[in-house]
Amino acid sequence: MIALTLAMSLGSSISQSADAGSPPDYGKGIYDSKCAACHGVDGKGNGPFAASLVKKPSDLTVIAKSNKGVIPVMALEALIDGREEAFLHGSREMPVWGQELRVEAGASWPEYMGVPFNPEVFVRARIMALLDYIGRIQEK
Repeated sequence: MIALTLAMSLGSSISQSADAGSPPDYGKGIYDSKCAACHGVDGKGNGPFAASLVKKPSDLTVIAKSNKGVIPVMALEALIDGREEAFLHGSREMPVWGQELRVEAGASWPEYMGVPFNPEVFVRARIMALLDYIGRIQEK
């Protein structure tokens, strides 16, 4: 767990070092902080922690190729969120990122312009940004 925490903090510093003049790429930032340690910076499953895992991390760049050109967004969202079994991933070796994102959102965020904050919206938006990035790294 300590190694995973270290990898996540390293990933977030990688994403923060992007060109200050360009708009932030939220999906890449989430990928760098949550996924790159196992799946690799390039998404091919060759991250620094891949060798220590029982099952090699998936090559995220061939998801569309393996699914007749389609990225199974709902299945991947469920996998990343962690509320459903990781049928695409095999065992549940992959962290339950939805749970961690809910903790990051906090239980009692303040209201915004009189509207209560819903942490589930925050979690879903972050997962969708991550899936958008994964879609952009697909092999052609």
